[in-house]
Amino acid sequence: MSDRFDLYGALWAFCSHYHSGKSSRGYRILSRLVLAGYRPGLGLQSGRFESPEQRATFRHLIRHYRNRV
Repeated sequence: MSDRFDLYGALWAFCSHYHSGKSSRGYRILSRLVLAGYRPGLGLQSGRFESPEQRATFRHLIRHYRNRV
């Protein structure tokens, strides 16, 4: 399993791309990441993953949850 850094980065990228508005589940997850103190790096903000684990977790989230956030 990915460490917290990889998981938070993958969640941020996933929810940023797939949330369906401010009242959506994905947007609430983004808000919780901010409350947890997570701030994505410039690389991730511009679409470059910061580790192979982060990319793998992101792909897993897409496969299993893209229609559910």
